[in-house]
Amino acid sequence: MGNAIGKKWMMLLLIAGITFIIISVSIAAEWGKVMYPHAKTNIRAKRSFNARIKGQLEAGQAVKVDFLKDSWYAVFKVMEERRSESKALGYVHVSRLYRDAPEVSEITSDKKKRSENIPLKADQAELPPIDVKNIRYFLEKEGKESIFIEFNRFYTPAMSTIQGKAPRIVLDITNVSSFKKEWAVISVGGKLIRRIRGSINLQTNVARIVLDMEPSKDYSVNPVFYEKENTYSLEISEENIKQNP
Repeated sequence: MGNAIGKKWMMLLLIAGITFIIISVSIAAEWGKVMYPHAKTNIRAKRSFNARIKGQLEAGQAVKVDFLKDSWYAVFKVMEERRSESKALGYVHVSRLYRDAPEVSEITSDKKKRSENIPLKADQAELPPIDVKNIRYFLEKEGKESIFIEFNRFYTPAMSTIQGKAPRIVLDITNVSSFKKEWAVISVGGKLIRRIRGSINLQTNVARIVLDMEPSKDYSVNPVFYEKENTYSLEISEENIKQNP
């Protein structure tokens, strides 16, 4: 009899616990959305790559995001119930977050590469090969358009431009070990960048990224490298050329 009562109470407590979890998840899901970094990612104190680093997210770690501004999300613990920016862990750029969690193989590969990515001394022969981890396009505020290229280590591509009826910005990356086929054509349809094309020469291990530009526009290009994120960026904005009277 005692055992039966005890089992009944345990069952009731278990049901109550499950109900509490369901209610909590429901409350937590009432605002924001859940996203995932596909690689280890810094959390910044402000919406800037130059801001102080407050913490880090591991690859595949779920976070709730909200308050999107200037291409930066405020990130929260998944179970955070209160929608207040003061509760945020900090800020993460949209280029670092995805709607879908990464595959387990991606997380394992990322951790392995980071463990092997040990800074080399000056007297060591060569730097590690370049792994192109991600290419993403964003339409920024005031019409500015940006492309973000994430590497496994510090690297600055060689940039050149081609003028004329089919203007292009060309980025060459040497000693490349990884380049995805899905980057062959990235249609963006921006006002400045029409599309992005990527390819790799397997004989020379040189990857080329080409930005097909809108020929009717004049534009300025600002290359930026975010060292903590191993991310190279081209910020492209329209340039208004004043005509002489």
